[in-house]
Amino acid sequence: MARMLDLARSWKYFAGFLLLALLAFWPTYLSQPRASSPYTHFHAATAAAWMLLLVAQSWAIGARRVGQHKAFGKASYALAPLVLVSMLLLAHSRIQGLPGEAYAIQTYILYLQVSLAVLFGLSYGLAIWNRRSVALHSRFMICTALTLVDPVVIRLVFWLDPTPEWNYQWLTFGLTYLVLVILIWLERGNRAGRAVFPAMLAVFILAQMPALLGWTEGPLWQGFARWFAAL
Repeated sequence: MARMLDLARSWKYFAGFLLLALLAFWPTYLSQPRASSPYTHFHAATAAAWMLLLVAQSWAIGARRVGQHKAFGKASYALAPLVLVSMLLLAHSRIQGLPGEAYAIQTYILYLQVSLAVLFGLSYGLAIWNRRSVALHSRFMICTALTLVDPVVIRLVFWLDPTPEWNYQWLTFGLTYLVLVILIWLERGNRAGRAVFPAMLAVFILAQMPALLGWTEGPLWQGFARWFAAL
């Protein structure tokens, strides 16, 4: 029997993830906001607003309030670019003026930030491009939320163990892939939009493998990092 992604209930998962994000960011950010830079506040505000937008959009679908859903969609035209700008500004602010070892670590983090920005922008762009197809649009919007899994979960695991002996990105990226695999399985009998999650799983893996395999230490990315820091 074919399965459809039930967007009428997806707001509950977005809301739950937002609550998890608040928990994850409490120790290092929410509990001491004065210690953070304006760039951090800007990014936190736009990312939180994006999650609230996803909650509101999916709730509006379930409540059959099409007009409100469309209004939230129009608001995303302004919010999505702000999310991207906030990600890049934060990345730029954190890589400037660092000493050797700290700079080397930050170039790795820069790759995480830039790759997630690219994945977010791609997911949102494809969602808007396919806005007239509910099956495609909804799945690409879900993928925008999946770009936030790594920043949220990585803080939870660092909270539990701040001195890891292995790269926690294997866990956070793996969890993102697992969510996509579960979504693929749940709608395995559906034809409409079924190709989105497998395709995006491949895109996420390709975008994130350089971080897992240490390729960010190569001359190509290091050259980009120097250029980006000098802007």
